[in-house]
Amino acid sequence: MEKLLQIKSLGKSYQSNRVEKTIFNSINFDLFDREIISVIGPSGCGKSTLLNVISGIDTDFQGEIIIKGEKSSNENQSEISYMQQKDLLLPWRNVLENSILGLEINKKNKIESREKALKLLPEFGLEGTENLFPRHLSGGMRQRVSFLRSILLERPIMLLDEPFSSLDSITRSKMQEWVSSILINNNKSVVLVTHDIAEAVLLSDRVLIMGGSPVKICLDYKIDISRPRDKSIENQKSFNKCEEDIKQELLKYVPENV
Repeated sequence: MEKLLQIKSLGKSYQSNRVEKTIFNSINFDLFDREIISVIGPSGCGKSTLLNVISGIDTDFQGEIIIKGEKSSNENQSEISYMQQKDLLLPWRNVLENSILGLEINKKNKIESREKALKLLPEFGLEGTENLFPRHLSGGMRQRVSFLRSILLERPIMLLDEPFSSLDSITRSKMQEWVSSILINNNKSVVLVTHDIAEAVLLSDRVLIMGGSPVKICLDYKIDISRPRDKSIENQKSFNKCEEDIKQELLKYVPENV
């Protein structure tokens, strides 16, 4: 299976009062074609920072990022799309206009972009909403628009930073299953940051646990549960075992006073 993304000895530090602080050090992992990886770890361990570095937003780091066999550069960063925690919808643009924003920035034909987005609206549960503005949308609908915007870029690698964190539990549950099917149907390779162990097990092929001091990948855990998956598997012994294994490993790196 092809390695789309290779992270080699990745480190990130910053200066605070003339003292260098290390966020994480020697992060190593590979992302294979059509694979979904979740990254989980204690709050503040650098999960979102890791995605910022991989995406190219943060360029001050140590180590190497290899994208499709070549060192990360402005040219091959176009292989990656990044959906951050906030949906970042522009309030003065309607659903259709927000969904094609990334294509416009990349100077794609506007008429073709609109046609492409309109075809996908039903699949994304957005049929009939194309003229609505963000203020008229629920949290789940806003996330769907943001996700559509990322999918329309047609990039093989997706970075997702806690995309369901702002949603209520019922909407979150529905979105998890829906996003899983969309990712698989569109042949995406994904790095997903989450704080939810059950979500990580449900969506992922592997779960990477970040922890320690300095922070590193402490465990690369394979989820050996066949696809497709839905919420019904959460009562199965295999699912519960994965959850418990990850929880016990994660607890090693959570401060006792938390």
